[in-house]
Amino acid sequence: MEPASVELEHIEKRFGSTVALAAIDLAAAAGEFLVLLGPSGCGKSTLLRIVAGLEVPSAGMVRIGGTDVTAVEPRDRDVAMVFQNYALYPHLSVRRNIEFPLKARHVPAPDRHRVAEEAAASLQLDELLERKPSQLSGGQRQRVALARAIVRQPKAFLMDEPLSNLDARLRVEMRAELVELHLRTGTTVIYVTHDQVEAMTMGDRIAVMSHGVLRQLGVPQDVHDRPADVFVAGFIGSPPMNLLPGDVVASSTGGPPMAVVSGGRVPIGTYEPGKRVTIGIRPEHLALRGDGTIEATVSLVESLGHERHLACRLPDGSLVIVREGGAGAVMPIGTPVRLGLAAGALVHVFDRESGKRLDVAA
Repeated sequence: MEPASVELEHIEKRFGSTVALAAIDLAAAAGEFLVLLGPSGCGKSTLLRIVAGLEVPSAGMVRIGGTDVTAVEPRDRDVAMVFQNYALYPHLSVRRNIEFPLKARHVPAPDRHRVAEEAAASLQLDELLERKPSQLSGGQRQRVALARAIVRQPKAFLMDEPLSNLDARLRVEMRAELVELHLRTGTTVIYVTHDQVEAMTMGDRIAVMSHGVLRQLGVPQDVHDRPADVFVAGFIGSPPMNLLPGDVVASSTGGPPMAVVSGGRVPIGTYEPGKRVTIGIRPEHLALRGDGTIEATVSLVESLGHERHLACRLPDGSLVIVREGGAGAVMPIGTPVRLGLAAGALVHVFDRESGKRLDVAA
């Protein structure tokens, strides 16, 4: 397989007066695993279908391997798509399902059999070749769909939430298999998901989308550590980042400015007093401290064995989550507590009106 770059230049898609995609500029390098991440309805599947040629953009250009394919038919784009619902032919055996793209290209039968068996072996399907899809588990069906895509030897794989129909354990197994498949083939992959765990563990880079807009593009750790706006900050991370509206005030002790939030204050970097901001603090960066600067009340304790999540109610009724270790006594519901920053904590600062990132302060 010869991987190819996929470039999207100023892609727009409108359905009547509804804007599904707004001026998307995005490129996947040859051999890259690029994840399109966002909630349902954000436009990520529409964007993938435009790459595949299944949707026509209202404006913009699609290039694969440097060639403009915007007006090229799907069958001539040399890409392979893997769908959420597997899209297998129920009356054909596993072997014939895998061979189908080769048969459509009039590949001789001996070559079809050889390539299909090689693809099946790479995905541990070699003992299932004579079964029908109805005799397979969900994970096995998805492997068949992947094998059928592999035999095409495409320039790029396009995957539209391929693991969302699997149970939690199978999703973990299939994530590992997809990463291994990418390493073996080196093919370009554009992968759509709403699951941030899939995005963080599989992608070379993540493109976070919302309401048809590309919010942020970057490697997973950078997107997690430096979210570009309030949406990305609240979408990436489990539990999600705590987001608190605040107003910047000068410190009464001559120290750095503080942001006044419900229940107290949070030290931040140098910002002009009076500025309206949104403060972001990840649950692992908050701690129960006797000298904490925020007053709250324990509302819920989620004990997960290896860790606990404390949902603490602020005076304005909003909740903040504190992540702590699983050892020790469980804090009773209704206990008043003081919250402060944990060692090495980062305080993320966003503009209240635009939601855009301003800076990150220790």
